[in-house]
Amino acid sequence: MSWPWEIYALDAAEKQARRRSLDRHAAYAQLSVLAPIAAFVLYRLASWLATRFSAPREADYLAVPNSPALKQRRRSVVGSWTAAARKVAWWLGDEVVFLGVNWGPRDQILAGVGWTVWLVFLCVVGTGKDYLHLTKRFGMVALSQLPVQYLLALKSINPIAFALGSSHEQVNRWHRVLGWVIYFLLFAHACLYLNFYVHEGILAERLVRLVPALGLAGFIGMSFMNTTALRVIRQYSYRIFFITHVMVAMLLPPAIFFHSHHGGRQYVVEALLVFLIDLVKRKIDTITAPATLETIPGTSLIKIVTNIPSKKVDRFRKYAGMHVYLSIPSAARRSASAAFLLFEFAFNPFTIASMDDESGDLTLVARRQKGPMTRTLAQYAEDGLTGIKVPLSIEGPYGCLAALARRSFYPSIGMIVNESAVARVQMVWAVRGAGDATWPVSGTAGGILDDENIHLFLTGDIFADPDVVASSNNEDDAVELSSNIHTGPGHSHGRPDLRKIIDDIFRQGVEDRVAVLVCGPEDMARELRSYVRFWVMKGRNVWWHNESFAW
Repeated sequence: MSWPWEIYALDAAEKQARRRSLDRHAAYAQLSVLAPIAAFVLYRLASWLATRFSAPREADYLAVPNSPALKQRRRSVVGSWTAAARKVAWWLGDEVVFLGVNWGPRDQILAGVGWTVWLVFLCVVGTGKDYLHLTKRFGMVALSQLPVQYLLALKSINPIAFALGSSHEQVNRWHRVLGWVIYFLLFAHACLYLNFYVHEGILAERLVRLVPALGLAGFIGMSFMNTTALRVIRQYSYRIFFITHVMVAMLLPPAIFFHSHHGGRQYVVEALLVFLIDLVKRKIDTITAPATLETIPGTSLIKIVTNIPSKKVDRFRKYAGMHVYLSIPSAARRSASAAFLLFEFAFNPFTIASMDDESGDLTLVARRQKGPMTRTLAQYAEDGLTGIKVPLSIEGPYGCLAALARRSFYPSIGMIVNESAVARVQMVWAVRGAGDATWPVSGTAGGILDDENIHLFLTGDIFADPDVVASSNNEDDAVELSSNIHTGPGHSHGRPDLRKIIDDIFRQGVEDRVAVLVCGPEDMARELRSYVRFWVMKGRNVWWHNESFAW
């Protein structure tokens, strides 16, 4: 079959008809984004109405495990369909590994392919044999997706996350998928135009003109953005990815605005407005407050304590257990150099360790890594700045654990148990050394060793380095902890047996709903998910959450 599109001249009326077709199909592409969102909102509404007007029954948390009512519900037609839906949802969430490469969750791949097919259909349908119509259509349809792409990236005010009852972290993964779809469409647009220039013998002439040069520059910028977003680049230097991402996101809309002088500028304006509104909102929400930094003896951990203004303390009290973005303002930087400017693009996420309701003190715990942020924080703490406060900027909180944590991860266990007498909570905490587990003990009554719901594992050799248990402030705590870990119930030395832990939990009650939350290395989370998957495929009702900052 021969190539169906041809290059030929159009008169004024035909060009006007082509322009109307370009605008119409670009509008279809943008409005079609609302279809899956609206479908999910309607699903949530239907679920709420079904629950609201269904026959009253005992709450699921209060249902007696293994009761006949729960067994009957599981074996009913609705129960069977629900279990099947859970299995499909879990299968979609599994990561696809092909040729030794992790390509991401299956639902993102399928959704990305499906959305690409739909948009390519909108790029092709109705173009006839007009080659330039096809070329311009790819560019217009890609532009129509830019406002949605910027909306999906919002942290502070994300209407899509609000409509889906989700969070920025969960919506952001679709931002990445749509980014690759847009890049594919722009790649086709650029290739078709370059082929046209070569065919007409005007390549060198056109590339020095402003409009084509801006288009080429925008495509090169997106190529850099997508290349630095690859896992290997992010793992090598997340800062390269982040700075490239921010710079291209700022410069791309103006470049495309002057490139697309014949149409599509409204989409660029929409995207730029979304970007600027989010930037202003995040600047307003950012708090700059003096903080006290200290190292936790025998570890590479840094404890950061700052006081939140009274007018904003409610937000942090409500969402403690989530995370904030920390940055170092210019007033706290020590020298005017390249590193000084680097901190303009340094916004690192740290989980809220605790929030003091009375004093308004917010506590973060950071581990020193190779990046400039944690190295600088460690330097402040190690330079003997005891009692001297360093101004730090805090933005947030963000995350999706507001319903599970009130003040910190530790009191939330007691909160869940207190709300439901039949709820069973087990926390497995693996740390390298004894000192890594001392920071939540300070200032608390009892401590983690006295809580039967917490199982602590030391994965390193605590006697290999005398500095692990030697410190000026927390020496007694570290020694006592290391002693109890070997002898106390629920505390062990060595790596936890994740398979056994998961199997023991799920064997306790066939009808129980189970929530599994994991925070740690990717390999550990992947291994744990594989063990939970076995029980999901047997029909168990599981809510899974992996708290990670890979993006």
